[in-house]
This record gives sequence, structure tokens and C-alpha cells, in this order.
Amino acid sequence: MDILVLEMCQINFSIGKHYTCEVLCDVLDMDVCHVILGRPWQFDVGAIYDGKANTYSLEWKGKRLRLLSQATSNASKTADVKSAMHIVNGNTLMSSSKERSLLFSLIIKEETPLVLDRKLALEVDELLGQFKDIISDSVPAALPSLRALQHQIDFVPGATLPNLPHHRLSPNEHQILHQLVDELLEKKLIQPSLSPCAVPALMVPKKDGS
Repeated sequence: MDILVLEMCQINFSIGKHYTCEVLCDVLDMDVCHVILGRPWQFDVGAIYDGKANTYSLEWKGKRLRLLSQATSNASKTADVKSAMHIVNGNTLMSSSKERSLLFSLIIKEETPLVLDRKLALEVDELLGQFKDIISDSVPAALPSLRALQHQIDFVPGATLPNLPHHRLSPNEHQILHQLVDELLEKKLIQPSLSPCAVPALMVPKKDGS
């Protein structure tokens, strides 16, 4: 992201009790107020960065200074505190967590074998037996492949259902339609519709053959 810099200002700042400096900074819109020391400052003072210790070393007024990071300064304050490990119960652990801001705990939990309810297992087996013709024994190792839309219906907001007369059928066509519907019902491929908009229909070819 490119940011247009329109203003610059001279800032005097200090780090710690010994280092003071004056740098020319770019003025940018930010949510917080910070002075970011980038490559120009590192070049001007000849700073050497130690990546492992996260510190900067530089020569200033004949003195060798090392600028420490905030994390390093906090670590140096707590370095004298001796660490200890105690075995306590749950109540003591909860009470100790209220007294200290940082607490590490190692909880050992006994692993218990998984016991299934036999009654529930029998009910599940009976349910699976009713639908074993549609349940596969082998589980696929991957998801099914992506397929394009085969039937797409474009809905119009606020549209009403068409109430048009259905296609007129001759007695022979009506009988054939009933036979087809009865066969599909016996095979359980379709089921009776209770929709008030359902009307008997028969697909007939168009003049163009489609």
C-alpha cells in the first residue's frame, strides 16, 4: 500500500537515560502516536542490529550504547525470580490463579475406555437395518466431485403462481397418464402431492421436435 507523505517534522526523543537524538520524520495519519525508527535512522547512526537478542548497538558521543527492546527489559526484571513447580489439587490451583497474573499448569487426566450404551447401540443397529439398501458399507475417501447446475429456476420476487387451464387430454392419453403415475407410485419414485396448484399434466413433443 502506497501512502502519500505531505508533511515532515523534526523530533527530539530519548531512549532510556543516556541516549537522545533528533531525527526528521514523515507525518502520517495513524490511530496511535509512535515514532518508527526505520532505515534512514539506522544509516545515520550506524546502528548494528542483533537479531537473536533483538537489540541495536551504536556509537553516540564516544560511548557504545545498546538499545534494548521492551520484551528484553521485562525479561531482565523477572530473571531473578526463581521458577518452581508444585503438585496441587484443583481447588488450590483455582485460588492461586486469582493471586497471580500468569500461571502455567500441567493437568494429567486418566484416560477411560469408551463404553457405549448397549440399548442405544441396538436401536442404532435396528435403524441402520431398515435403511441398509440406501446406506453404503464403504465410506468414500473424498468428497463428491463438483457438478454444474442441472435444473435452475429463476425466481421473481413478488410473483404469483400462474393459474392457467391445464393441457386437455383425450381419454386414451388420460388413461396412459394414470398408468404411468400408478407405476411410479408403486415404485415409490413419486408421492401424492397436496399442493392446491397441482394439475394433471402430460409432456407432449413440440412442433420442432423438442
